[in-house]
Amino acid sequence: MPQAVANLDQIDEHLEAVVRALYGAVKQGIPHVKEPQIVDKAIADCKEILDEIMAGKVDEWLN
Repeated sequence: MPQAVANLDQIDEHLEAVVRALYGAVKQGIPHVKEPQIVDKAIADCKEILDEIMAGKVDEWLN
């Protein structure tokens, strides 16, 4: 049976901020497809954001 999660609102807010950051990184890279440095930076930013989520360290997100 599922258990209630403490601080659910904080987790939702954090994940919303993460999605916005990911969207911003992609949005920054797409118009500069022919500029490898900018695209590489956008990809690195996306990877960093996704790595944070995949690590799943929820306690760190809330502090």
